Formats: sequence, C-alpha cells, structure tokens
Amino acid sequence: MKDACTLYMETTAGANCRVILTCHDSSPDREFPPWNVCYLNGRQFFNDPRIGDFSITFTKAGGVDGDTKDGLHSPILQLADVSNWDPIDVQHYADQGNNNNGGGNLCVGGSGPAGTQRLGWQCGVPVAGKKGFGLDSNTVNNDGGFQSGWCGFHVKQYQKPDPSKDHYKFDVVIKDAKGENIGQLLNADATNPISVDSRLPLPLIVTAGNVDSDAVLFNYGDQAFGSNDQAHHCDFGAYDNGARDGDCGFTC
Repeated sequence: MKDACTLYMETTAGANCRVILTCHDSSPDREFPPWNVCYLNGRQFFNDPRIGDFSITFTKAGGVDGDTKDGLHSPILQLADVSNWDPIDVQHYADQGNNNNGGGNLCVGGSGPAGTQRLGWQCGVPVAGKKGFGLDSNTVNNDGGFQSGWCGFHVKQYQKPDPSKDHYKFDVVIKDAKGENIGQLLNADATNPISVDSRLPLPLIVTAGNVDSDAVLFNYGDQAFGSNDQAHHCDFGAYDNGARDGDCGFTC
C-alpha cells in the first residue's frame, strides 16, 4: 500500500533505543539517529516527511516476560497527523493481536529472540494526510473525539517507597466506549488529588488513601466511587512487586 508505512521500535538490555521506518513505496528504509532520552518516560521526538512528526515514550521498565528481566517496554506512540498526537498504546494493540482478540494486528511484537535481551514492536501508520494501514489520519470517533456510553480506565498504583515521607504514584489510562485510548497520565504523584485530562469534557479525579489497604477514590462529574465499588465494575488486584493494577468504568 503506497499510503502506508511500518514503524519498528526496539530496545536492548534496557537501553539502545532504535526506530526504523519502512514505507511501502520506492523510498529506502530509514533508521533514525540515536535517541538522547532513551530512558523511562523519556519522550523522543522524530520527523520524517512521509509520516510527519511523531514521538515514542517507553512508559515502563523491568518485569517483562521471557529471559529479559529488566528493560524498557510498554511504548506509547504518538503522531501529529493522527488525531493531533493521540496516544497509541502499542503494547495494548500488540497483546490484542497476540491473543487473537480483535486487535487487527495494528501493532505486533514484544519479547525478542531468547538470550538477546531485545524487545521490539512494529506498528502500521498512515502516510501524512492519508488513511489506511490501521490508523486513519486526523479521524476521531465523533465530534467530541470519543465514543460516549460506558467508558473505562486502567490504574496502576505504586506503593510508597518510604511511607513516612513518600506519596503514592499512579499511571491512569482512560478508554472510551469503543475501547480506544483517549487520555492518560503516567507516574503522577498523588500528593494532592490527581486530575487526569482526556478527550472527555471533564477530568477524572483520582484521590489516594493514606495506607495500602485504603480504597482509591474517583470522581467524574457527579459520579463518585471507590476502587471497591462493584456498581462501577471496579476490579483491583493485590500489590505485587510494589504495585497493584485495577480497572473501573463510568458513564461518559
């Protein structure tokens, strides 16, 4: 497809970030220069005339599958020409494809060959100003940029390193009624209630408790609920390796 390109991103042993762009025309592959922010939550910006401005952020480190016990992973891809830098959760789409769960193989990848400590992902992206290959350039679900109905969010709560002085930190990813990522906030310090903006008209407010056993409280407009609220389909697991994951839903 002449209006499509493939973006490959890779890390080795928790560093050595690489990005290679392959477009389905007569132009040669391009490997971009070495990153200057190849570390956790470092957002690296790139430009290529075929797909425009884009960025990649590795949002997690350590704890990956296989023989790679420590490394950067869970990349977030953003393109200026796709819904104005809308975050694309690469690992989410790769997992959908790997599980044959309707992901459409927009992105594939994860652990590299055994013994290499390499992780790699590949995503289809459209040529700037065009449509196709998984992502439609400058399209949204409706005029508000989201599908209304029953939205959801995923939360990772990180325990306090020193409970006497430190605060909880959170990753929050908000998805609309179609399951599309419409906003996120990573590594947010919960010194005060956290306000998570998205394409929704109102922010999601996240308030941490004082100790690990306390529920996390959430507010969206006039909806108020906690991480143990069954009416909002909340499902939070136990802490494991310093963090716990949970999901809730709400009317949007």
